[in-house]
Amino acid sequence: MRKTLSFTTRACVAAALFVLFQQAGAAQTTKVSAKLLHTMPDGYTNWWSPDARTFAVYNGDVLLYDAATTKVRATIKTSGAPLPKALSFTPDGRMLIILSDRVRLYDVADGKLLRQFGDGTEPINRYETKFKQEVISVYDSGTGQYVDEYRSPGAYENTLELPTAYIGDRITSPDGKALLVRAHKDVDAQVYNLETGELKFTLEPYVEAGKKRRGGGDALGEFSADGRLIVTSHEDRTPRLWNTATGALVANLAPQTDIVYGVRFSHDSKFVATTSFDGIVKIWEAATGTLRHTIGTKKEQHYFAVWNPKDDSFVTKSIKQREINIWDAATSALVAKLDDKAAKEKFEDDLTFAYSPDGKILLTKATNNSTALSPILPNRKLRAIAHLWDARTGALVNTLRDDKARDGLAYYYDKFFWSPAGDFLITTGAVVRLWSLRGELLLELDNDAVVTASLSPDGRLLALTDALSLGTTVKGVAGILIGKKPKALLSKTHLWQIERAATDSASRRRESAVQP
Repeated sequence: MRKTLSFTTRACVAAALFVLFQQAGAAQTTKVSAKLLHTMPDGYTNWWSPDARTFAVYNGDVLLYDAATTKVRATIKTSGAPLPKALSFTPDGRMLIILSDRVRLYDVADGKLLRQFGDGTEPINRYETKFKQEVISVYDSGTGQYVDEYRSPGAYENTLELPTAYIGDRITSPDGKALLVRAHKDVDAQVYNLETGELKFTLEPYVEAGKKRRGGGDALGEFSADGRLIVTSHEDRTPRLWNTATGALVANLAPQTDIVYGVRFSHDSKFVATTSFDGIVKIWEAATGTLRHTIGTKKEQHYFAVWNPKDDSFVTKSIKQREINIWDAATSALVAKLDDKAAKEKFEDDLTFAYSPDGKILLTKATNNSTALSPILPNRKLRAIAHLWDARTGALVNTLRDDKARDGLAYYYDKFFWSPAGDFLITTGAVVRLWSLRGELLLELDNDAVVTASLSPDGRLLALTDALSLGTTVKGVAGILIGKKPKALLSKTHLWQIERAATDSASRRRESAVQP
């Protein structure tokens, strides 16, 4: 006798299926829109204030734009282009810190100089880029002629690049009352009262009783996220932890086997990661300075990359094995190893890592090497922009691809931004696109190739600075040939407004629970 489902059971099943289909449909209808608000005749480099109300642009001077009206609020005269880490806002967004011949503090409302700090001071984490993209002439034995080739950075140069990308940004205390700088003349770390401009204390690179003090090399460092501690490092191979309130030494993070160029607090301030030039990563308890974990050796070199924003896991990159691993700082356990076979590439040139705000997805920049003929014959195989990985398993979630042929050099300018809510991802460079968490294309902006980009902290405004157009460059060169003094060739910055269509909570939960 054949059994049949009761009417109640059938109704329950139908209702469950309806809910599932409704949720699936909601997840599929996620939409993001973008509208061009304004084009500014300025470019090169830009920054957002933490409150997203002020937009700073460098074009010979620093221009402060009102983000709401896109009008210039003030102009700050500077001596030379700000280097990486040489310009930053205070946590409340009301003041701007700029390096010229010394560190100076400006009012964001009107651009007026509020105070200046010790002569020769500079942002503690200003680290000049060692590798410069360049064209070299290479002899082609087949044709007997020299051809131009874009030189890529070597392994050692890549190592030197790491501080530029992953050195700390927290040079202002979270409460906005103290500023951590480097004294250029004797390379000490110094803490100033941000409200008065007075020197509070100097963090000596050497603290040795009965011995003459020696210079310790350029200082690096940052405040902890809770503002209670400062970590510094010098070329003396001994990073140190200090009390923010008193400047007292808390602990020496020693021994180290080589110069330490990277020191980073975890997001919860419980741990400190140090990285030395010989490829050894050490994890320390911030409260006591106790060593918890050592990764890598001089033969098997590892380099610290980034902390997970939601837990105490972190990423390291292996130079020799060309691996990317995720570790747990609390347990010293290996959480996952990224599956390079799934990505079909090694990670030798991958220096970009970006966690999603919920810490579940790790983005890595794809490797796309240029060749001598790349500028002439773009390689259609060079289409990978970035990879998305499950941060818990190391499995590849998706690869973001560009369906337009371009040479490898074009990928040099690619940048990546997660929305603050973690519900979509923005990639900029030769093309500008918005993606879902799973790497599905949501939107492509009608914008030229981008050399600089920045996303406002609230995720609503995207600033894109174009590369100089071919027409503008040709006009400039033509003017020079006929003896006409050329005007300054400046890129333009476009301000886009990003809006995401609201979805129900079930849909958002489905998107956040990404499975490979």
